[in-house]
Amino acid sequence: MGSTFKFIHCADLHLGLRFRGLDSVDQRMAERLRRSVFDSFQRIVDKALEERVDAMVISGDLYDDSNELPSTRMWLAQQFSRLKIPIFICRGNHDNATSWDSAISYPENVHIFSTEPESFKIGEDYEILGVSFSTWHETRNLASMIKGDSERFSIACLHCDVDAVSEGYTYAPCSINDMRGSNVDYWALGHIHKRGILSKDPYVVYSGNIQGRSFKETGPKGAYLVTVSSKRIVGFEFFSTSSYVWKDISVDISDRSFNDLITEIKSQANQRSICRITFTSSGELDTMLRTRTDDVRKMIVDSTGCIVSGIIIETTSPIDIESRKDGKDMGSAIVRAGMDIQEMTKEEIVELICQNKVASRYKEYFQSLTEDQIRDIVEDAMRGIIARMEASR
Repeated sequence: MGSTFKFIHCADLHLGLRFRGLDSVDQRMAERLRRSVFDSFQRIVDKALEERVDAMVISGDLYDDSNELPSTRMWLAQQFSRLKIPIFICRGNHDNATSWDSAISYPENVHIFSTEPESFKIGEDYEILGVSFSTWHETRNLASMIKGDSERFSIACLHCDVDAVSEGYTYAPCSINDMRGSNVDYWALGHIHKRGILSKDPYVVYSGNIQGRSFKETGPKGAYLVTVSSKRIVGFEFFSTSSYVWKDISVDISDRSFNDLITEIKSQANQRSICRITFTSSGELDTMLRTRTDDVRKMIVDSTGCIVSGIIIETTSPIDIESRKDGKDMGSAIVRAGMDIQEMTKEEIVELICQNKVASRYKEYFQSLTEDQIRDIVEDAMRGIIARMEASR
């Protein structure tokens, strides 16, 4: 076995994905994000052409909706047509058949594995195996059904949950042990959106998804370019395809100007970042952050070019609460009232909070908090009211 073989392993394209929640921030941006998933897969096709790979393996979940739009399927078929190499696909939990599959067919170089294991030989030295979901919630152990040819370098294409690493439903559950002793050299897996190498003997690899969808999926996303020679992996490269990267950014406001905050955010974010920014600690900027949040968001966007999908304010004002309690102004009266409330039991404070109709819907949540957390809510309320009063002077 002396020939060299290159292939791309990707999974979880989720074409047609909608970024729910961002519509309310910026509809135009939400559409750009929807389009970004298509751009990500196009980069994979471009990489395949550039590297002159011999095959592509897509390990399930081509679409985000099991009833994908005809236009989405047409677009994907056109991308497949750009490649003159075999493309192997296993169906995952998002890949149910539609009534227009036959009307908008994929080109002849595309093979979708059936619900029973199949093997395809490539030349004298390689084979690609795979099996598809038989239903959206597959319960079979698909890995245990795969057996490779010991005389060839074998690649298995599978959508599954290894050792139940996913949250929620478990799909096609299996274990690493199911994959050992099966004469498969590289397990190309899909379903888990975080890329990871579970084993190197044999290679058991989740490529992750190609574009992050939320703050649960932070960091670069993409695919793997794998090079094999003499039945050994001699090249193993992750390449990023993300149009946008989700980032959680924490910024300490103590003893800092707003320009300092912008400089810190700039060091972590750019035009390809979707950011959730948490401001922490105590400082003079607390009042501005709390009372002019929309304007703060705009200044961050204008200065960094990033998308700000959320601002979390966990700051406090440097107001000396203790020194305010003996005053005769409205702020001092509020401090005294707040201190009286803090003297109540946790249960009494929760009952007081839940006199508010909206807050009453979350009574179980408030009851689950510790005594210190409940008292912190009272202090935050005191500081927030005083900060707004001072900001309006």
